[in-house]
Amino acid sequence: MTIQHSKKEKKEIAKLRTKLHNMGPCSTIKEMFVRSEAFGDRIAVVEKIKKQDVCYTVKEFHDRVRYVGTALYEIGLGGKHIAIVSENSYSWIVMFYAIVCGGGVAVPIDKELSDKDISMLISKGDAVALCHSKNYKETAKLHTEQDERCQYCFNMTPGAKAEGGKFLTVDELAEMGKKLVEAGDRRFIDKEITGDMLAAIVFTSGTTGTNKGVMLTHFNFASNVDGLLEFLGPEQSTMSILPMNHVYELSCSILTAIYMYGVIYINDSLKNILPNINDFKPTAMAVVPLVLEAIYNGIWAKAEASGKADVMRKAIKVSNKLLEIGIDIRPIVFKQIKENFGGQFPTMSCGGAPARADHIKNLSELGFNIISGYGMTEASPTITLHKNGRKKPLCAGKAFPRAQFRIDDPDEEGIGEIQVRGDNVTQGYYKDEEATKASFTEDGWFKTGDYGRVDEDGELYITGRKKFLIILPNGENIFPETVESNIMENLLYAVEVVAFEEKVEILGRENVVMSAAIYVDKNKLKGMTDEEIIEKTKADVAASNKGQPAYRKVQNVYVSFDEFEKNSTRKVIRQKVIDRYTKTIAK
Repeated sequence: MTIQHSKKEKKEIAKLRTKLHNMGPCSTIKEMFVRSEAFGDRIAVVEKIKKQDVCYTVKEFHDRVRYVGTALYEIGLGGKHIAIVSENSYSWIVMFYAIVCGGGVAVPIDKELSDKDISMLISKGDAVALCHSKNYKETAKLHTEQDERCQYCFNMTPGAKAEGGKFLTVDELAEMGKKLVEAGDRRFIDKEITGDMLAAIVFTSGTTGTNKGVMLTHFNFASNVDGLLEFLGPEQSTMSILPMNHVYELSCSILTAIYMYGVIYINDSLKNILPNINDFKPTAMAVVPLVLEAIYNGIWAKAEASGKADVMRKAIKVSNKLLEIGIDIRPIVFKQIKENFGGQFPTMSCGGAPARADHIKNLSELGFNIISGYGMTEASPTITLHKNGRKKPLCAGKAFPRAQFRIDDPDEEGIGEIQVRGDNVTQGYYKDEEATKASFTEDGWFKTGDYGRVDEDGELYITGRKKFLIILPNGENIFPETVESNIMENLLYAVEVVAFEEKVEILGRENVVMSAAIYVDKNKLKGMTDEEIIEKTKADVAASNKGQPAYRKVQNVYVSFDEFEKNSTRKVIRQKVIDRYTKTIAK
């Protein structure tokens, strides 16, 4: 279903947004929460429960948060650390606000982790209670057995069966809190929150090392939301696709939409993304490159199947020429594509990992508004943003309104470590002074560990991760991302590429060469056997080596017909891929 507002109501919403904006920037999540109550009985969140769309109004959301937050005080959890592990849901959002607007600290946990790792991070975040869905009921019970500090476990699934003791349901909390609020209890409502108070401990993915708990304050989150609204403005609606435990989804989608009233549609499954886009018709989405890829592939597969691909390519060329003189015919020429996406081209902010240049460029040419950029959990998460993907698809953009960046100690090509500071940047890692100290310069800049350069327009380009940097025996430095990008540009059937150094024996002597593991889409090479695809891939990589310096030429190619291992944000876990293919080869 789609929430439709009349022209009159849209004007009223716009006036309310302007009024709230004119009140000045917020410094806390609670301040944003209180202001957003002005949107009243309008639908705030829509989720699917048993294939049915269930709607919640702004007022229902505010009441639920206040009831649950008050109940947390009643049972002694006001202001405490509380973990959340669950699928995306309305209850997830309610619990986050109930925790942080009452002065507590939310500890969002990646639901894709093992029970052991979930329990470890709950303990590491000093959480004394756990909010979970029915699918993590056993995980919750296991954790209570391992950590005696866990006082309560709250089942967030609507209609969950009450068990008593330390195992309560959020429905029970809401009922308890409602009675207290109606009797005049204002402990939660009147709790004063300041910007410097800790709001959340968000753990990094730990794909290349130990999970670190990033401390994010109310002011960090509020600054990120304010910067997004300054740069992009509010949207009518958003579809929540990415896990809410990740700052990208939480800060850029959920907190922003709640504050400036954008209806939040919660996607129920990754396999339902395209049908749900057509059903919900969101105006915006925070996505990762694989979502862009799915949309790109879906559009062109349909065009090829209908015999319209060549016509579409010609239309893109004509459209691009007209765009150069300020004439935009995309909404007309590509109307059918727009209709397939709910009658509009949604704005898609893409982050989490580098997206393919051809995907960003082509989707922009068709009419989609692709916002690319650069960010990380430690910056809540935005550092740079870029709007013009059609002309500069690999550009990460200019500094975010609430942040600054600099290139430290650039080399002759202008490449150096990206360092950042700003209102949205963390003060460090939870109970890890050593990691915190190592992550900041003496003058207060956060060291991202990423390398980049700035072009003549002052816009950032990411060249690679410091931790992935390969230093050859001859002293040459290679960012594997540069090698991977070159292969992706030349092999359009390559879905994922991981480049790495490999030791080989040549005539009894050990040498270091560049290797690449490539996940190939067989559907783009129909009619070819696996052996033919492997030979073609190796030949095409050899051709892509032309023009590259000798030390960046790929000598060993490994072809996979299965996608590489990924974390919950669909980012390739490089080390697992490298471990799979690395071996000593005698030549």
